[in-house]
Amino acid sequence: MDKNEANRLLDRHKETCELSYADTTAALRLTGDYEDDGSAGMGAEIPQESERPWENQSIGMVVADLLRHRKTAWNNRSE
Repeated sequence: MDKNEANRLLDRHKETCELSYADTTAALRLTGDYEDDGSAGMGAEIPQESERPWENQSIGMVVADLLRHRKTAWNNRSE
Protein backbone atom coordinates (compact mmCIF):
# COMPACT_ATOMS: atom_id res chain seq x y z
CA MET A 1 0.00 0.00 0.00
CA ASP A 2 1.33 3.45 -0.88
CA LYS A 3 0.47 6.78 0.74
CA ASN A 4 -2.24 7.64 -1.82
CA GLU A 5 -3.96 4.30 -1.32
CA ALA A 6 -3.73 4.74 2.45
CA ASN A 7 -5.42 8.15 2.16
CA ARG A 8 -8.19 6.66 -0.02
CA LEU A 9 -8.73 3.85 2.50
CA LEU A 10 -8.92 6.32 5.38
CA ASP A 11 -11.39 8.51 3.46
CA ARG A 12 -13.57 5.46 2.80
CA HIS A 13 -13.26 4.42 6.45
CA LYS A 14 -14.54 7.85 7.56
CA GLU A 15 -17.72 7.22 5.58
CA THR A 16 -18.26 3.50 6.17
CA CYS A 17 -16.19 2.48 9.25
CA GLU A 18 -15.43 -0.81 7.50
CA LEU A 19 -11.65 -1.00 8.03
CA SER A 20 -10.29 -3.14 10.81
CA TYR A 21 -8.23 -1.61 13.60
CA ALA A 22 -5.04 -3.14 12.15
CA ASP A 23 -5.73 -1.80 8.64
CA THR A 24 -6.63 1.64 9.98
CA THR A 25 -3.45 1.77 12.07
CA ALA A 26 -1.32 0.64 9.10
CA ALA A 27 -2.85 3.32 6.86
CA LEU A 28 -2.37 6.00 9.53
CA ARG A 29 1.28 4.96 9.97
CA LEU A 30 1.83 5.21 6.22
CA THR A 31 0.34 8.70 6.04
CA GLY A 32 2.35 9.83 9.07
CA ASP A 33 -0.74 10.44 11.21
CA TYR A 34 0.07 7.73 13.77
CA GLU A 35 3.02 7.47 16.11
CA ASP A 36 3.74 4.32 18.11
CA ASP A 37 4.80 6.35 21.14
CA GLY A 38 1.79 8.64 20.94
CA SER A 39 1.75 12.29 20.09
CA ALA A 40 3.94 14.78 21.93
CA GLY A 41 0.85 16.85 22.75
CA MET A 42 -1.25 14.05 24.22
CA GLY A 43 -0.03 14.65 27.76
CA ALA A 44 -0.66 18.39 27.69
CA GLU A 45 -3.44 19.64 29.89
CA ILE A 46 -6.29 21.39 28.10
CA PRO A 47 -6.83 24.89 29.49
CA GLN A 48 -10.36 25.67 30.63
CA GLU A 49 -10.19 29.31 29.62
CA SER A 50 -8.63 30.74 26.51
CA GLU A 51 -5.17 32.16 26.95
CA ARG A 52 -6.32 35.00 24.70
CA PRO A 53 -8.92 37.03 26.62
CA TRP A 54 -10.35 38.64 23.49
CA GLU A 55 -11.56 35.21 22.37
CA ASN A 56 -13.72 34.92 25.48
CA GLN A 57 -15.15 38.37 24.77
CA SER A 58 -15.81 37.44 21.15
CA ILE A 59 -17.59 34.25 22.19
CA GLY A 60 -19.71 36.25 24.64
CA MET A 61 -20.65 38.69 21.89
CA VAL A 62 -21.63 35.85 19.56
CA VAL A 63 -23.78 34.21 22.24
CA ALA A 64 -25.49 37.52 23.04
CA ASP A 65 -26.15 38.06 19.34
CA LEU A 66 -27.60 34.56 18.94
CA LEU A 67 -29.87 35.06 21.94
CA ARG A 68 -31.05 38.41 20.58
CA HIS A 69 -31.85 36.88 17.17
CA ARG A 70 -33.57 33.92 18.82
CA LYS A 71 -35.77 36.24 20.84
CA THR A 72 -36.63 38.28 17.73
CA ALA A 73 -37.43 35.13 15.74
CA TRP A 74 -39.56 33.78 18.61
CA ASN A 75 -41.52 37.04 18.81
CA ASN A 76 -42.04 37.14 15.02
CA ARG A 77 -43.12 33.52 14.56
CA SER A 78 -46.40 32.97 12.80
CA GLU A 79 -49.09 31.42 14.90
